[in-house]
Amino acid sequence: MIRAPGCEPAGSAIRCYHYLGGPIGLWVVVLRLGLKTWTVLGVSVACLGVPAGALGAGPPRPLPLSGIWEIRDLAANPAAPQPPPPQEGPEGGATAPRPLIPQASQDGGGWRPVRVPSVFDPDARPELFGGTAKMYRLRFRAPRAKDFSWAFRFEQSRRRTTVFLNGRRIGLSIDPYTPFEVAAKGLRPGQTNTLEVQVDSRKDPRIPEGWWNWGGIVRPVTLVPRGRVLVNNLGLLSDVSCRGPGRACKASVLLDGMLSKLPPDRTPRPRRKGRQTPALQPVMRVTLRSPSGKVTTKRFTLRGSRRGERRLQKLALRVPGPKLWSPERPALYKARVTVSYAGKTWQVANKQIGLRSVKVKRGLLYLNNRQINVRGASMHEDMPGRGAALTGSDMDTMVQELKDVGANITRSHYVLSEALLQRLDRAGIMVWNQAPIWQRDHGANLLGFPLDRARAVSQVRRTVLAARNHPSVITHSVANELTFTPDGNLTTRLFLTTAAELARDLDPTVPISLDVKAGVGYSEQFTYQSFDMIGINQYFGWYTPVAEFATLEPYLREMRDNYPAHALVMTEFGAEGRPDMAERPATDKGSYDFQTSHVANTLNVVDSLPFLSGAIHWTLREFEIYPGWRGGALAGPGRNTRHHKGVLTYDGQKKPAWNVLRDNFTRTPLYR
Repeated sequence: MIRAPGCEPAGSAIRCYHYLGGPIGLWVVVLRLGLKTWTVLGVSVACLGVPAGALGAGPPRPLPLSGIWEIRDLAANPAAPQPPPPQEGPEGGATAPRPLIPQASQDGGGWRPVRVPSVFDPDARPELFGGTAKMYRLRFRAPRAKDFSWAFRFEQSRRRTTVFLNGRRIGLSIDPYTPFEVAAKGLRPGQTNTLEVQVDSRKDPRIPEGWWNWGGIVRPVTLVPRGRVLVNNLGLLSDVSCRGPGRACKASVLLDGMLSKLPPDRTPRPRRKGRQTPALQPVMRVTLRSPSGKVTTKRFTLRGSRRGERRLQKLALRVPGPKLWSPERPALYKARVTVSYAGKTWQVANKQIGLRSVKVKRGLLYLNNRQINVRGASMHEDMPGRGAALTGSDMDTMVQELKDVGANITRSHYVLSEALLQRLDRAGIMVWNQAPIWQRDHGANLLGFPLDRARAVSQVRRTVLAARNHPSVITHSVANELTFTPDGNLTTRLFLTTAAELARDLDPTVPISLDVKAGVGYSEQFTYQSFDMIGINQYFGWYTPVAEFATLEPYLREMRDNYPAHALVMTEFGAEGRPDMAERPATDKGSYDFQTSHVANTLNVVDSLPFLSGAIHWTLREFEIYPGWRGGALAGPGRNTRHHKGVLTYDGQKKPAWNVLRDNFTRTPLYR
């Protein structure tokens, strides 16, 4: 007999399940009553196209839609000329591309098979950087599910995405970096439906971005059930306090989210003692299973409204004897949340979460009440032959590369994919989560316009919501490399203070940060008081404005003097190491020897300054970037779309500077 890991009460018996897989989805159902046991072999209804929720009290299972779709080109105006990244030269006078008129396809011509997720073209040819437009199509049989509606969840689609179902436009997303959902209006249950997705990757030249403009549906797509009552953007946040370094800790899980508008209550409400009984309210049940198997459960009665959504308030589940998450022991709890109303379960969410404390105290960063000194390297979701559409194997490789170099933290310019964040949770690698608001008060100064500023704030919101359930995420950074002097720029200051307040409200359990570019001669900026941490992107000794490496240490000391209450982390440093210049002398910017000595000298400065809470190299692996990129190096070929500051080449080969990082990272203790 196979012992099943999942069991539930069944009257006076216990029913346990074990999935055997296979083409017809066999289940072993084990019934235990007293001392007697029966084993029943069954067929998974999901494998027969019948949602399990349709036969029971719970919601149906999500339907993954990744796989083989169809794609065809769309007629579109050429993308507008793209200016180089701000560091590379003067800004051009390009204008935004004219938008496509959204429409579902009217003919069947030009379709060819394509795998989703994928990018339009994995070859970073210079003429492709501006982007183009294509239409995806998928025909699928929709599940039947009484009382449940459905939505399409896209984890990422770059850049502008218009969704059609059965010839009708049902939704639009203009954020190329965060997940979004579109209600499946007009879905025909039990019938074949046609989903069409128009993806316009033409880049608005007013939005600064140096990395490659990968177009396409680059992360998974899922048809997800939506009950009449549910909690949107459910957050299970870690609230931990410790009296000693990593010990004597108390922990709770804070529950956050927006409870949907309640449907009409048609349940009879009898009068008791002359008063009518209270209106029916939803019930949330939370079950936590610790790494050791200990189960903690609590039931919450929610306060809903029939007028609109209502945010969950002050809900907390106390966790006795908490097992804390940390890089050396990445303990994870299995969490199950159900939401019931009027005798029916409308939502079931299963997550893996971790309990840890991340705080800034006296200008230093603490994890579980232990001062830490992080070492790591940043990444872009970009792999040869697949671009931003990573496979599971790609993610495993990226995590292993971080572990091989001895990193305990990583960073990206946008929220990492859910599957990659899960891997980092399990690997014990911390994440500096960042919204992709880069240099947006430069050039066209989009933060100067109310609509564009509101869009940037919304992007911060979605970035925090997408990452806040992960214990590996130790901070949310709201922007990267805005003006040196936000105190003197009203609209930038307004964005930063609004974004910091929003991020802290959505996740009060971690420090909120801002990444700034380093430059000499700038006074203290009081706008930064809205933040707990400051990430410092510095290229002293590399880029012309900060050409003298010797000024790095005085600059960092001045930052500490200006911001004594903030944790300071060097979030970017490095130098180009170009394969075509590998053998050039160490005096030549772009040679491997220059990169190696520059990285070593920078880490020596970091090691000598105890007020720094760590350093993150930019980047671990090379990635594709704006055509003609030189990155400050002396020379470069005509067609160059490669960012060479990585200590691994684009195909994963180690440069000499990799050894410098590994030696420093492995000998630097995480805890001080």
